[in-house]
Amino acid sequence: MPSPDAAAPTGPRFTIDVPGLADVADLARVHVHGWEVAYGHVLHGEEWFGPPAIARRIEHWTRWLTPGTPEADEGRFRVGRDAAGTVVGLAASWPPQDAEPVRERELSVLYVEAAWHGTGLAQDLVASLLGDAPASLWVAEDNPRARRFYEKLGFAADGARQVDQRWPQLPDVRMVR
Repeated sequence: MPSPDAAAPTGPRFTIDVPGLADVADLARVHVHGWEVAYGHVLHGEEWFGPPAIARRIEHWTRWLTPGTPEADEGRFRVGRDAAGTVVGLAASWPPQDAEPVRERELSVLYVEAAWHGTGLAQDLVASLLGDAPASLWVAEDNPRARRFYEKLGFAADGARQVDQRWPQLPDVRMVR
């Protein structure tokens, strides 16, 4: 019988690895759920959160993970899995697409299922993907939770702001470290 003072594992357990094409449907699901949690107060409907959004993300992740495509060749990818191996988080990095990049790498995608917020999974995904290297990222101006999270990882807004015409109600600010 274990001692009452023995340290028992606390919190959810997860692993991080590199995703493959077999993970595409699950990556799409987590990506769309992440958008819904982050932007559901501004974006509405099937186009953003229903089957069309899942299909679009399946196409994206398939292209991003297919060897020989520019996205796969230039990208870095990580996936977080729960103890059963189910995808519960994801991260991706590419060289920045900015006209005048301020860093060589960009944290381009980071989403974790809401049930996994606060578990350390997102922080570990970023660490696995970027280490402590300088990087940039774009985050919705109206996403204070994400901005606070990135600040804890050493990122700070640098004053740059952009508006994507596909969703003008969600301006982004750039953060760098």
